[in-house]
Amino acid sequence: MKMRHLSLVKNLARIKEEQKYSDEILLESAGLIVRRGTLTEIAGTTGKTSLSLSLLSKLTQEGEICAVVDSANTFDPCSAVLAKVELENLLWVKCGGDIERAFMAADYLVQAKGFGVVWLNLNSVPRQQLKVVPRTFWYRYRNRIKETPTVLLITAGEPITGSASQDAFVCSRERAVWSGEGRFKLLREFHLSIHSRKEFYEAPLVTTTERDYTEI
Repeated sequence: MKMRHLSLVKNLARIKEEQKYSDEILLESAGLIVRRGTLTEIAGTTGKTSLSLSLLSKLTQEGEICAVVDSANTFDPCSAVLAKVELENLLWVKCGGDIERAFMAADYLVQAKGFGVVWLNLNSVPRQQLKVVPRTFWYRYRNRIKETPTVLLITAGEPITGSASQDAFVCSRERAVWSGEGRFKLLREFHLSIHSRKEFYEAPLVTTTERDYTEI
């Protein structure tokens, strides 16, 4: 990412800061509330990408600019379109497996303060690499995201942000519903259990994600 591009982002930030946003973002499909100005983590073996795309879909359709920091080149624009993400309002930063570049890009974008969501996608980064990330990184993100209209969304295979995240969820698979016969089937519904790591006495939330293939 070059500095001349960052200067454009900062101009966008000044424009966005003049607008007013609600402090909370409701994801109707999952029944989750995401708060602006927070570091939010979604971890687990499945479901985290669908929830992330739901958040991007909601905000980009409302005209907000969002960003995806794609650490291992796993972001799929076609899946984003199916989730009704407006790609015109999405900045896609490809890092080619360079985790240091991914963290640096996320740091710049958070400082810009002009994005609805900055999604740091660490889904396919090896566990060994994530374990050596200093905890101070997460607290630095937490401090920089405060009092901004931005949600810093972190996704990974397992929880990594510790106490630095204000909201943290773990997703697990309940069941899947398929249509069709034989070897060629389509995924119609995906039932998830979402557990909050911050609300220890709260029952897990069970939600359903549906797929619509009519536009394919």
